[in-house]
This record gives sequence, structure tokens and C-alpha cells, in this order.
Amino acid sequence: MPSIHADHHYTHDADTVWHRIRGFGDLKSWLPGVTDCSVTGTGVGATRTVSMATGGQVIEELVAYDEASRRFSYRIVAAPGVREENRFVATVSVRPVDKGCRVTWQADFDAADTPPEKLEAARQGGEKMYRFCLSHLATLLDS
Repeated sequence: MPSIHADHHYTHDADTVWHRIRGFGDLKSWLPGVTDCSVTGTGVGATRTVSMATGGQVIEELVAYDEASRRFSYRIVAAPGVREENRFVATVSVRPVDKGCRVTWQADFDAADTPPEKLEAARQGGEKMYRFCLSHLATLLDS
């Protein structure tokens, strides 16, 4: 199963960073390119509709949330270029490390019948986007 992986070290403590990103419906405050994010429901099973500056929309469902471990997982229900049979599930976690914390954003998906060159381009594009978002978060935390 292909995966997308990005992580970033922050000089801030894990609780500070977790409190900044833990809100399932709070993407607009820290994720670049998000123009709106609305949530239906609460807790695991809630869905969010994310509107992007590009005009696209993504619908995601919260599938796991662990406040004590500073981790949540979501699956993509609908998004441009993602089909339901791709079973795209991502996990964001914050863990303390020496001199700060590390945020890891990991996604696994089923490539189905995607040609290898298209799959690799999608995987690299996803990693680039995750790294950009995590770097952007660093600038917000430092401001």
C-alpha cells in the first residue's frame, strides 16, 4: 500500500503545537489555501467539508481521535483525483522530542489500478503539500 509521509521538528513543546492543530474543523486557521471548513457532527464520525482557494472541495471523515496521544486520523470521502476505492486514510501526530516536538503527517491509500508513474507523481505531490503545510505551521507558531 503506497504512503505519503512528512514530518517537521518544532522548537515549541508538543502541547503548544497540538493545541494549534487538533481542531478537526479549524483548518482555515493554519492550513494554507483553505478558504472555509465546516463540520457536521462531533467526535469520531464527524465530517468536514474543506473549501480550497483553487475552487475545489474535499470531504473528510474523522476516524480516530486521541487527545492523550496527540493524534487524529481522517479518511477522504470525496476529493478531486481521489476515488473511494483508494481508501485514503491520513494520521497527524505530535510527539515530544528533545528541544521541542515532531509532527508527523502520514497517509496510506490503495493505488487500485493506477499506473506506477502516475502513482509516484501523486505520492510526491502529496509529500510536497504536507511538507509545505507543516513548514507554514512553523511560521505561524513563530509569529
